[in-house]
Amino acid sequence: MARFGGAREVGFSSLGMMRLLEPLGLLVSLILIVILVMKRTNYGAALLIGALILALFSSLTPEELFKIFFEALTDPSTWDLALITTLIPILAFCMRKTGMVDGLVASMRASLPARATLAFLPALMGALPMPGGALLSAPLIEDEGKRLRLTREEESFINVWFRHWNFFVYPLSSTLILVSSLSGVSMFTLIKVQFLPLILYLILGYIFSLRGISEYRKDNEARAKEKFRAGELFRSVLLNASPIIISILLNALGLPIVIALLLGITSIFVLKRIEFKGIVRLLVDGFDWKPAFAIIGVMCFRYMVKESGGVEGILPYSEGLGLPPTILLLLITWMIGFTTAMPTAAVAMIFPMAISMMGSMDSILTCILYLTIIFSYIISPMHLCLILTIEYYESQLQKVYRRLIPASLVSYTVSLAIILATFYT
Repeated sequence: MARFGGAREVGFSSLGMMRLLEPLGLLVSLILIVILVMKRTNYGAALLIGALILALFSSLTPEELFKIFFEALTDPSTWDLALITTLIPILAFCMRKTGMVDGLVASMRASLPARATLAFLPALMGALPMPGGALLSAPLIEDEGKRLRLTREEESFINVWFRHWNFFVYPLSSTLILVSSLSGVSMFTLIKVQFLPLILYLILGYIFSLRGISEYRKDNEARAKEKFRAGELFRSVLLNASPIIISILLNALGLPIVIALLLGITSIFVLKRIEFKGIVRLLVDGFDWKPAFAIIGVMCFRYMVKESGGVEGILPYSEGLGLPPTILLLLITWMIGFTTAMPTAAVAMIFPMAISMMGSMDSILTCILYLTIIFSYIISPMHLCLILTIEYYESQLQKVYRRLIPASLVSYTVSLAIILATFYT
């Protein structure tokens, strides 16, 4: 086996044992990562532990291990991603603490029909990634749900389904950003390909939940409390959504996303006229080290998979079973996505394997694997948003699954068909 341009001289039996240990090490490391993530271990730490296990099975010397980690930590994309995943939660935190989120919710509730409001509120929270976001939208949906006489299970489905639109096309989705970085496929190419699957996703959400809901007429008291003139409404939406709009537009115009996010955060301080002490307090309170540490784990695991040879060692066994590499990848992706119930961790584990197996990633394979991660995550019983939602509404999981699983499987299979038709016609 050759690593870093060097070569090792090993005997036939040693080489055979190494070829067996490398894929075994990959399997053990993946299982261990899944177990640690299921135990709610920080998935940055889980991925670092998995990388060390893989290094152990690959018989790397300390010097080789150090060189792999050094290359991962000095890769500019590592720190670029770490900054991005740190700034996005800060943006959301500042919007929430300065009242922008509340203002946006109030203006939307005043102007949208009840069914549109039900879909919009969790979607808004999905656009503002924050811990426990499902619990922020759940009470808002509950208010509308009582007026519409929804069951607990209907409210649960709506809260879970519509908050996850952001995975498909949202430029500030940290998971989508990570997929683009690891696969080498432009984020806006992914967004373009996944636009039709998103439309299908929203239509199915409407069919499985909103279609059968009768609208109600807001009484005079509610109208008086939520009254907005057309001009006031437009200004309220534009003002309160401006940090997100600024960040997305500047990035779309070619500005690096880190700079775009910094300017989006700065716009909050300017619009809300926050003093220096208040700015410092918001930045300190909004900072979370865990996303950045997770990116470090992601990149170290990625480099370790690339150098260990574990994936290459799996291929002969899959061929012996008659499994094409793509089918094997899909099966592994479903398993990891379902069991980890953390899309970022699943992306970090799957895409380095996929690159090692396939040599490179094109748009079609990237989208297929990514959609597999999304839908395996959505229906996982360990999905934190689903758990928090069911606990809040005190609904029954099996009844929520009667809508969630069919909607997810239909959306997934038709989305794959759309993607294949797009590329092969």
